[in-house]
Amino acid sequence: MNKAYETMRGFWLDVKNLQHKSDVPQLGQYKICIAGVEMAALDTKGKIKNLMIAASSLGNASVYYENNSASGLGGFTGGAANGPVREKALCLMQAAAKDAEQLTAVTHLLGQNDPQSVTLFAVSADGQLYAKEVKEAEVRNPQHPLYPFFAYTQQVLGAFRTEQAQAQAAAEKKETETDKK
Repeated sequence: MNKAYETMRGFWLDVKNLQHKSDVPQLGQYKICIAGVEMAALDTKGKIKNLMIAASSLGNASVYYENNSASGLGGFTGGAANGPVREKALCLMQAAAKDAEQLTAVTHLLGQNDPQSVTLFAVSADGQLYAKEVKEAEVRNPQHPLYPFFAYTQQVLGAFRTEQAQAQAAAEKKETETDKK
């Protein structure tokens, strides 16, 4: 795992980053404030690259992924205002709070090294980390007990794509209007 990715990953896994905000909702019996998924993929050279989708109970979310750029990190953030990312981030948080009892309390989250598995995680208001590694093919089955949790992580990713497409369309429209003047 490269240092830039590890830094951003650490930020999301540390609930202390939210503790200065007095209005952070604590969801469910485990008082979940942060949740998401970590996945792995092989790059073109056969090297493992990690991807993390994380959200907070405030409705913000981020996606970070290792890549072969100079910084070694790509990603995007959003959801602070109304919009698709916020909506899906809040749905993810509700699913994570509901499903937290199916996760195991852990002291740290190991990086995902199996491209066929995913690690679902949640962080409580008191800093307790919960996690569970599952085969991706299994958790994609709507009958799997953690399916809603996983599905919303993927919907957060889709919401970022939607917001990006909307922003691009707005920029193109503005450019077209400027060219007409």
